[in-house]
Amino acid sequence: MSTVSNAEVVGGIPLVSVIGTPRTMGEHLGSRLKSRLQVLAQYFFEQLTSASAGSPQPMTVDDLRARLRDSMLPLTRHEPALWMEIESMARAADMREEDLLLVHGYGDLLSHYGFQVPPGRSTFLSLAAPHTDTGLPRLVMAWHLDPALLPYVMLLRRIPAHGPASLSLTLAGLSPICGLSEAGIAAAVNELRVTDGADGHFTCHLLASTLTAPSLDDAASRAAMGPRHGGAALHLLSNGGDRLSLELSGQTTARLDDPYHSAPRVHTNHPLHSDIIKHSALVNDATSKARLERVAGLAVDASGATPNAIAGWFGLEGKGDRPSARLIADPNPTPEVTVLFMADPAAKAIHVRRGGTSAKLETVRL
Repeated sequence: MSTVSNAEVVGGIPLVSVIGTPRTMGEHLGSRLKSRLQVLAQYFFEQLTSASAGSPQPMTVDDLRARLRDSMLPLTRHEPALWMEIESMARAADMREEDLLLVHGYGDLLSHYGFQVPPGRSTFLSLAAPHTDTGLPRLVMAWHLDPALLPYVMLLRRIPAHGPASLSLTLAGLSPICGLSEAGIAAAVNELRVTDGADGHFTCHLLASTLTAPSLDDAASRAAMGPRHGGAALHLLSNGGDRLSLELSGQTTARLDDPYHSAPRVHTNHPLHSDIIKHSALVNDATSKARLERVAGLAVDASGATPNAIAGWFGLEGKGDRPSARLIADPNPTPEVTVLFMADPAAKAIHVRRGGTSAKLETVRL
C-alpha cells in the first residue's frame, strides 16, 4: 500500500491540503495520490463487474468506461471548476477521466445499473442547544466503511483561488461524504439505493458543490440538481443553526419536514419521505433502522454532549473514558471500520477520528 508523503495526520486520518486554481489543485492531488487512485479505481472496477455478473447483461471494464464517458457533460455544466479539478487530477495521475468518475460515483452507479448491493453505511446526526456542550449547532457523520477502503480515507483541505476554503472527508480526494466550508456550511450525505437512477449527476458531486456555495440558500439549490445516477439523503447545516435535509432519488427530490429545529435529527441509509420510499430498491442494509433508532434515542436524552461523549455513542470513546451506551449492534458496523467526522460550523472546526487505530479524537480548524 502506498503512503501519502508530507501529510499531516489528524485523528488517525491523513490531511492533504491544496491551494490555487482548480487545475492547479487537481494536478497536485493527482500527482501526489497517483498510485492510490490507480489501485482504488481497479478495485471499484472489479466490484462493479462482479456485481453485474448476475444481471441479464454483464458488463466489462470497457462497457463501464463507455457509460461513464456519457456522464461527463452534466458534471461539466453543473460545477465547471470541480470538473476542471477532476480533469487535471486524471492527467496528473496518468488515468482516464472516466476511471476517476468511477471512484467519485461508485455508490450511485450501483443504483443506476440496478445491482443488488446494499448502500454504503453511514449515520448522520444534527444537534443544537441544549444537546451540545457549546450550545451551538453540530453536524456528526459516522462513516462505516468496507475495510478495504479504510487505507484510502483522507481529509482534503481545499483553498481555492476563488471561493470559500473547505475541509472534507473523502476517498483519496474524491467521493466526499461530508465537509465544512469557510462560508459556515456543513454538509453530509447518506447513500440510498434507488430504482430510478438516470444519466445525470453524482450525489457526491452535489455535496462537493455545496461546499463552494456562498450561502445556505445557494447550497440548497445546488444540492437539488437533477437528474441523478443514484440516491442519497443530503443534509446541510449553517453556522447560525439553519438546517435542511433533502432525500434524493434519481428523478425525485423531497424535503424532510423539520418542525422542531432544536430537536436532534438522525438519518441512516433508508428513505423516510413517502415520495422517495416508492423509489427505494429492494436490497436494504439490515442495520439501517436499528442504527437510526439507537442514535436518535441517545441524542434525545443527551444534554451538553461533548465531542468525546458523542464519539462514545459509536464505540470510539478515548482511553480512560467511561464506556457509554453504544450504537454498535451484532455484528456490524464496528468501531474498527468507523470514521467519525463532527463539524462545528460556528467555530469553523471539525473533530475527527478513525477507528481501528490508537488515534484520539482530534480537532482541526479551517
